[in-house]
Amino acid sequence: MAKTFNYQLYRLHWEDILSDSAWASDTEFDRMNVSYCISIGFIYKKTSKYVWIFSSYEIDNLGEITFGDRTVIPASNITKMEKING
Repeated sequence: MAKTFNYQLYRLHWEDILSDSAWASDTEFDRMNVSYCISIGFIYKKTSKYVWIFSSYEIDNLGEITFGDRTVIPASNITKMEKING
């Protein structure tokens, strides 16, 4: 049975860790911050702890959907979710 494509497209703003193994002065260290990321994808699943997104998909000749470019982001890292209408 063919599945219905029922996924919404979003732009997610989120923070990720940033690390550096190089030697640095205190001034350089004070300027270090987290990485501010933006990911665009369809919401596959969302819980209170995580958000699963994908950016590519395929619908085969039987109507089955397969997912590509998949990412799981901790919900606590997400600062903003913007629905993309289209």
